[in-house]
Amino acid sequence: MTGSLARRVAEAGRAQPEVAALTLDERLVRVARSRERLAAAGAEVVADAVRDAGMPRKFAERELRSALLLLEALAVFADALRPRRVPAVSGSTTLEWHPFGVVLGLHSANSPIWVPTVVSMSALLAGNGVVCRPSRRVSRTTNGVLSSLADPWPVGALQVIDCDRDGVAGLLTDPGIDAIVAHASTATCVRHLGILADAYARGTVMRPYIPEASGNDALIVLPGADLAAAARAITLGAFSNAGQLCFSAKRILVHDALWPRLQPMLVAEATRIVVGDPDDPATDLAAGLAADQTVAEAACAAALAAGGELVVGRSPRPGEAVPRLVLLPRARLGELELWRTEIFAPIRGVVRVTDARDATDLAADTRFGIGVSVFGGRAEDHAHIGRTLRVGRILINESPLYQDPHLVVGGVRDSGFGGARPKLEQLAYARRVHTA
Repeated sequence: MTGSLARRVAEAGRAQPEVAALTLDERLVRVARSRERLAAAGAEVVADAVRDAGMPRKFAERELRSALLLLEALAVFADALRPRRVPAVSGSTTLEWHPFGVVLGLHSANSPIWVPTVVSMSALLAGNGVVCRPSRRVSRTTNGVLSSLADPWPVGALQVIDCDRDGVAGLLTDPGIDAIVAHASTATCVRHLGILADAYARGTVMRPYIPEASGNDALIVLPGADLAAAARAITLGAFSNAGQLCFSAKRILVHDALWPRLQPMLVAEATRIVVGDPDDPATDLAAGLAADQTVAEAACAAALAAGGELVVGRSPRPGEAVPRLVLLPRARLGELELWRTEIFAPIRGVVRVTDARDATDLAADTRFGIGVSVFGGRAEDHAHIGRTLRVGRILINESPLYQDPHLVVGGVRDSGFGGARPKLEQLAYARRVHTA
């Protein structure tokens, strides 16, 4: 790791005790000030997201709203960190929460506003210092966000760095880093864990690694569903931000009896998607981030070659963004990348199912576990889904892009470790103090 990176980590470490010395309520005052600063910079931040990422203006504005709502919600989340008495056989025991020290935040390109806000403000509110490494593809946007947020905090407590993959590897094992939050693909998070495992074997002190990784969420449509609402939710949940969200609806499961009515509704909704200049307020879908579209197109082609049917959209011209749904062949799902992996593009697979149990079994056919959305169905169907699926959140008759900071995003299995736990709770450790 370069000397400049080590100096930034050390600066965050020197400032961290000053952050920790603030009471929780004093930190909450600073969070509120950070929110004011971000809101004031909002127009510039949105414009940067459009330029940096090719993100449609309306989605960049949604990102900003989500970040501002999160900063308001932190006052509620903070109650979990307040000391409290817990049962004791004799005397008294108090449960306290304390900061780890310096948190490293590795931020993603597909969420350049909300992700750095969640990580940096959660870390500081918990009493940590924080070192943030934005994705180089959206560094201008994320740097603007973090610059706004840092202003009310002790000098040096929030550091922003730029480094390549080798620099990240050095940061992961730097002795000044005490916890890590990584928003990245599962493959990247696995690589990080390998680096840490090797370092631990050599004697490096262990530190929490909190991955927020890939997703392959299902959206299920069952009898009793409001089909118009389901069609809107599928279109929004599958294609927003060019399909480049970990909690997008990526596998659409529709009851056989409903498909003949739902399919034309999906076609109609797709025709309303405005593809164009990302800076145009009317645009829904632009070129999107610089993800590997070759992978997505290959996955779509393989699904069609295996017997899939293009039921929404059409084949795109070179460089063109076209939202597509492919009806997948049941017999060959296991071999299709469009079913098995996270596709970061506006291309999704649809499968017809026979009943709620069939839908649940297929929804569970994944290594990932962020969430599931269910439209229609009976209470017993919802209960079965809840018992069967290992996911961080379940939405009933609601879009996977439902905007509520209290509906925390987080996964299990190959999507993460903590499920839908607020970052604030994950960036402090528990201490029990007993007095006889």
